[in-house]
Amino acid sequence: MYLNNSWYVAATSNELAGGNIVARTILGQKIALFRTESGRYAAVRDACIHRQAPLSLGHVVGETVQCRYHGARFGSDGRCTHVPGQDAISPKAKVQSFPVLERHGYIWIWMGDQELSEDESTIPKNLSLIDAQPGMRSCSGMFESMRANYRLLNDNLFDITHAEFVHPESFGGEEVRFYRNARPGSEPIDRGLTYEVKERSIHFRTHADSLGDEGAPLWRIMMAQARNIESWTGPLDFTMEVSWQAPCYTSFHIYLRPAGQPDAQPVEFHDFHAATPETAHSSHYFYTVGINYGDEGTLSHLAEETRNVFKQDIVLLEAQQATIGDLDVLSVPHASFNGDRLQLEGRKILDTLINKERQAKSIAQEI
Repeated sequence: MYLNNSWYVAATSNELAGGNIVARTILGQKIALFRTESGRYAAVRDACIHRQAPLSLGHVVGETVQCRYHGARFGSDGRCTHVPGQDAISPKAKVQSFPVLERHGYIWIWMGDQELSEDESTIPKNLSLIDAQPGMRSCSGMFESMRANYRLLNDNLFDITHAEFVHPESFGGEEVRFYRNARPGSEPIDRGLTYEVKERSIHFRTHADSLGDEGAPLWRIMMAQARNIESWTGPLDFTMEVSWQAPCYTSFHIYLRPAGQPDAQPVEFHDFHAATPETAHSSHYFYTVGINYGDEGTLSHLAEETRNVFKQDIVLLEAQQATIGDLDVLSVPHASFNGDRLQLEGRKILDTLINKERQAKSIAQEI
């Protein structure tokens, strides 16, 4: 089940550079994404209306995409503008087009009711924090066509308890255990976790004063990199804020300071994740990593570490999907643990939004 009336990450801006056309399946539909010569981004159904040849195999010509098979050209609105050898073009010669826009280094696509696409509120605001913050440097990456449903990715990204077992050499420290005893609230508590559930999102934060060797190894590595020293051996004050926004976005903001120095400039790590549905059994995973310290080499190293961490997750996620097949992980016999609370809340939010959208569509069809 998909939420159609939402903006989804479809590609990175760099993927469409130099006249490149990207073929990508999103919410079960095959899409051709391209950038016209004037710089306009476009997305159309990836099948020429003539003989169904993929338009992604063609070329960008001016403000159109030209089919590689017989040379028909289609504008960003999907209308055929040129057919070799004929002047008159049937009004039926049109492919479906989709609203697209560029924000924060990504190309976003709207797969639902086009009249509602003016609303950009479903694009997470957390990305603008990375763009606007002075001294913040960032980079992005992706994994295409992961063999796992996007809900499994949502569960994984919003569940920090698995880090203790899947990522012990990086993110797995004592602080992830606080998640199992989460309680409602809007203020951070020492060695605890508080959360808020809203209509389309969930937010939680955890904090630990004087976190030592019991904390995740990555935090000490980051502190050492920020100060250009070989290793960080002292305690640190740790704060992590995490947001999940329907249908498929998770953001991490981590702040590190030397223990007992609340006014010190924090070492910051920002991490954005998008789990764009491809099919019922696969997803595209996009990520942005941002830091406020070091140089491009430091950023590149941390981005590669982030990528390696998610490779560890992919093994489990794809194995989960292979086990459940066409079923949802919660529709088979299962048991839930304390650490599942917020993922289950996220699933409730998503189910509610999808059901409301379906009901609204059904009512509109009856009128």
